Amino acid sequence: MYQCIRCRETIRGTPTKTRLQEVARKREQILYEIDMGKFDYAEHFPSSKMAFKFSNNKAAYITISKAVDLWFHRNSKRWAASTYRGYNSKVNTHILPNFGKLMVADFKPYVFKDWAASATISAKSINEVRSILHGILKELVYDEIIDSNPMDKCPTAPKQRTEPEPFTPAERTAILIALPEGYARDFYTFAFWTGLRTGEQLGLQWQDIDFDKQRMYIRRSIVHGKLAGTKTNSSFRTHDLDAQALAVLQRIKTTHPSLEPDARIFLDPRTLTPWQYDGVMRERFWIPALQQAKVKYRRPYNCRHSYASAMLTAGADPTWLAKQMGHKDWGMIRQIYARWIE
Repeated sequence: MYQCIRCRETIRGTPTKTRLQEVARKREQILYEIDMGKFDYAEHFPSSKMAFKFSNNKAAYITISKAVDLWFHRNSKRWAASTYRGYNSKVNTHILPNFGKLMVADFKPYVFKDWAASATISAKSINEVRSILHGILKELVYDEIIDSNPMDKCPTAPKQRTEPEPFTPAERTAILIALPEGYARDFYTFAFWTGLRTGEQLGLQWQDIDFDKQRMYIRRSIVHGKLAGTKTNSSFRTHDLDAQALAVLQRIKTTHPSLEPDARIFLDPRTLTPWQYDGVMRERFWIPALQQAKVKYRRPYNCRHSYASAMLTAGADPTWLAKQMGHKDWGMIRQIYARWIE
């Protein structure tokens, strides 16, 4: 018995007389050390699972890989699908290959700093890896396996923020004229006048629209072809609809094959089935329209930037706009769209 727990350990080897005598002496030594309060389980049985249980330095028995497993097990169910995929990609591409076999006790700030200094990835990616490692090791702080988080001593990599490049009103008009009339034009008109994330727009259903109150409820998103929750808690929101967006919905409503509450609103015009991916739309409609309109190429996501800049230019309250766009507060609006705020 050790600390009121029965412990059994296997001593490997051929049970010769000499070997049995050695084992007996080892047993006597262990009992003596227990009586004297000097017994160190890990010193005698370093490979035993019980060594971790009784160790005062549990970090010496946990690898970063095991810590990753613990972090995923405890947290992954509350992540959006896109968040899970992003974390999983960074973990498998950068964290496990570079740090996975390292014991937590040996993971010092310099280990990450040296890796970051030699990594051939962007500052943004380095900071994402840093953030994930911070979350992984924070679990061990909570469990009192380590006293402090080594990532607290690893500063974020400086990154150059690129200013958004929204479409001008003239460019917006030219693009919409170049798009085929019908579902394609309606989709991007709606994007320009709501600023929704593409996945949020693809996930809209008729039950999310309140025509009387001129608002919609953002409750879900299409992520990698599957219906999922919103990106963050603040993304789950009520969004006011202006006249242009309402006109699109009214127009679609007259030709839509189904007005069932759970029917998705935006459909592939060829099959009249819901879009699952925005990539096909981009290739089939967006890129040709920009080429025809002779507008510098930007991603469809820039419809979101165009909406924000247009609203701010028109004098919209940044706090209201933050709620419209699904931000927790207007800090992100201030950071990204500062030059459009009067």
